[in-house]
Amino acid sequence: MEKKKIGISIYPDKAKLQDTKDYLDLAKKYNYEIVFVSFIHLKKDAKEELNTVIEAIKYAKSLGFYILADVHFPSLEMLGVPINDFRKLKDMGVDSVRFDSPAMASDLAALTHNDYELDIQLNMSNNDSLIDNVLDFKPVLTRLQGGHNFYPQKNTAISWDFFVEATKRYTSKNLSTLAFIGSHNGNQGPAAVNKELPTLEFCRDLPVESQAKVLFYSNTINNVLFGNAFASEEELKKVSELDREEITFTLDWEKSITKEEKEIANYKEHFRRGDITEFFIRSTMSRVIWASSDIKPRDKKSTYKRGDVVIVNNNGASYKGELHIILKDGYVDENNQYNQIGKVRTGELFLMNFVEPWSRFRLN
Repeated sequence: MEKKKIGISIYPDKAKLQDTKDYLDLAKKYNYEIVFVSFIHLKKDAKEELNTVIEAIKYAKSLGFYILADVHFPSLEMLGVPINDFRKLKDMGVDSVRFDSPAMASDLAALTHNDYELDIQLNMSNNDSLIDNVLDFKPVLTRLQGGHNFYPQKNTAISWDFFVEATKRYTSKNLSTLAFIGSHNGNQGPAAVNKELPTLEFCRDLPVESQAKVLFYSNTINNVLFGNAFASEEELKKVSELDREEITFTLDWEKSITKEEKEIANYKEHFRRGDITEFFIRSTMSRVIWASSDIKPRDKKSTYKRGDVVIVNNNGASYKGELHIILKDGYVDENNQYNQIGKVRTGELFLMNFVEPWSRFRLN
């Protein structure tokens, strides 16, 4: 799998050019690498808007961004770009051409052989056999990618199960993949409603960093981009700082947590035991490291919910020091051996599905 990268989307026709440039500068500051720009929503006679978009692309390219352009055949015609000659796109600074609407598989495969070495991205969200048909015509595999749609209108984005099925068509072929998260700040996009532009509907209202974690920790998406603009600086910062590889849960911490319990929680090498139980995610190395610690019982509760994070106290005898994340609501601690140290935030409970046998994880 390729290195996991982050990116933004820009809509230069919907903002002052300088504001778009400032946004690009800000994204660069936080190590964003990809810029998505769409030509599809531009009107044929909108020459001024088109020139603004092209100028913004060239500025983004000067900053070192990888430029992904969303097109269809009418927009290529508007740009004066023949289907068999991408020189004009290359001169603009475009690195990858995403075809939003269907095209002949043989044509798409042929486009990967373009003289300017531009990448070709296919629409993953249709969950169809297009990728298989394209592969029949021997494309340049290193120039072939998949990218999901974003969905401005509430309740129109795809479901998790559909996402998994559609994405697998590309990951099974070791192709680069892309999906979108939605800023809660930006209101620029290609449609009339642009408050959030995620790929997954259940992610729409989640904090941006939690949305990104879902995509990255699924280990099926290489590139995660904000779909709408402008994301706030805080949002850009949060997504840029998250660990893209190690599953990291954001916790609401208990105020009564002790110094030693916090040390156990902050242990950097928690992993789920290979011989898993269905009741909790069990990390056991901490019981070895903190074997001599005095972890006094301090929690009178006996029933726990999914996402509660606990440490085994002195009553657990040789199990003392283990860290567990409860998987089932109503789990009962019959021996008063648990001290609760926090709970996984509601918006990140879904991430627990990614913690498989031997998976490492961290707590924040």
